[in-house]
Amino acid sequence: MNNKLLLVTTAAAALLAGLAIVPSTATAQDKGGKKGGIQLPPMIHITVADFADGGRIPAKYTCAAGPTSPSPAITWTGAPATTQSYVLILHDPDPVLQGSATNDVLHWAIMDIPGDAKGLPEGIKNGDQADGSKNIPNITRAPGYLGPCPPAGHGDHHYTFELFALSAKLGLPADTSRADLLAAMNGKVVAKGVYIGIFGQK
Repeated sequence: MNNKLLLVTTAAAALLAGLAIVPSTATAQDKGGKKGGIQLPPMIHITVADFADGGRIPAKYTCAAGPTSPSPAITWTGAPATTQSYVLILHDPDPVLQGSATNDVLHWAIMDIPGDAKGLPEGIKNGDQADGSKNIPNITRAPGYLGPCPPAGHGDHHYTFELFALSAKLGLPADTSRADLLAAMNGKVVAKGVYIGIFGQK
């Protein structure tokens, strides 16, 4: 009986010793495998000439100027050479819509912007563009830019421009939904930039 107990105790001690060695070895390997930390793709640098990142959006680009206010001129730099197309999305993440944790107000989404583009001019028209890029329906179902228009007294909203550089053109139809656009982008994003403008109405 004592011999069996001794054998069990010895085996357990050996097992524990082995387990003690494994984490130490794994930690060393992890440190070696993650040398330099997580490697992130480059950030795209976006510029909107008429307002700074985090600044107030001039009224001319909002519903304060009417329902057909123009989109602002946007330029960018820093995308990798592998970029084949861009997608630009403008959305307002502040409102809660139907209790959703993920849905917000889509003001503009334009896809298949050519990979050699360096920006967009002011006043992009609705629908398909001469360079092959396409506006998809915004929250009002119009295929183009919808100026910021928060409810009066609701406070400042943070209108977020997200520019994605992709490794391919998407070739989706012009009536593509935002959800389908994002799904099609998955696995193709090689870089991204974010720019925020503030706007509110008293």
